Amino acid sequence: MKKTADCKLSSTSLADRLRERIADGTWAPGTQLRQELIAKEFGTSHIPVREAFVQLQASGFVTIVPNRGAFVSAMTTAEAAELTEMRVALELLALNSAIDFFGPNDEAAARAILQRDEKAREIEHWSVDNWAFHRVIYQASGKSHLMETLETIWRKTDRYLRLVWQLERYQDISSAQHREILDAVVARDRRAAKRLTKAHIESAGTVMQDALREARAT
Repeated sequence: MKKTADCKLSSTSLADRLRERIADGTWAPGTQLRQELIAKEFGTSHIPVREAFVQLQASGFVTIVPNRGAFVSAMTTAEAAELTEMRVALELLALNSAIDFFGPNDEAAARAILQRDEKAREIEHWSVDNWAFHRVIYQASGKSHLMETLETIWRKTDRYLRLVWQLERYQDISSAQHREILDAVVARDRRAAKRLTKAHIESAGTVMQDALREARAT
């Protein structure tokens, strides 16, 4: 195999590559991750692959079974519900801290994301733009530790949200909710912004759980 820049992948970079395959459904829940095949594909030794598996297990994407190997973690309605609850609590905290500092540059960035999202047709683009929209609001809070925690929760939630975005009709609903949230934030209507954000997160959580049940039924 011809060596490329992939040969020097760190375990963190490799974990990011593998996480994306899990999130986009390339590797379905329960899939066994073959250490030797992954090492060969990315032109690296087994050590970075093992370290990547450990990182992915810590973030909930992979389950390591002693004497059996690493498997893509299951997706459950219980976890979807827990992630939704965590999003509500922490995103409302971030929003409450950010709304007074949200300025014209932040608004311009948020509206640019919404315009780009209206033209997007791929789940990958919706995934990127969805968190980008929320991030540009919350980062106005200046709370770096809170943002770091939210990034972690979003990486876990992404697997579930992609199930939601397979229902294209829901993307239109989500985009409309984003516009309403942004208008409330720009108006500094704290009560409306928090109410709309909470409803937005909870409605996505409900669709996530329904999508999981539907996937299991089929």
